[in-house]
Amino acid sequence: MKTNNETVFINYDQALDLVDRIADRTKRFNYEMSEPEKEAMAQLLSDIGVKVSDIIDVSNLADNYAINAEIVKGNKEAENYSKSSLDDALFTWIEDGEKCYCLSW
Repeated sequence: MKTNNETVFINYDQALDLVDRIADRTKRFNYEMSEPEKEAMAQLLSDIGVKVSDIIDVSNLADNYAINAEIVKGNKEAENYSKSSLDDALFTWIEDGEKCYCLSW
């Protein structure tokens, strides 16, 4: 039996389902995730694993993302960051032809 704090590894399709739930909750904070952003987040979560408790209740992941994530959208915003900071992003995606970054979550 898995404990709530145990990390489990989910496949990409399972991660997409989880991210859809996260995206639904982020709307409470007036944050709308794009499809490419959701796909990139799902890839990250399938690669690094997720706590059982976060699968059961996405509020921790979603609320923290909507409130605390450092998101850099597009080339203009990226100019304010060092190349190494951008290279160390948790995940990236392309939106409206420009690269976006999630630097912290």
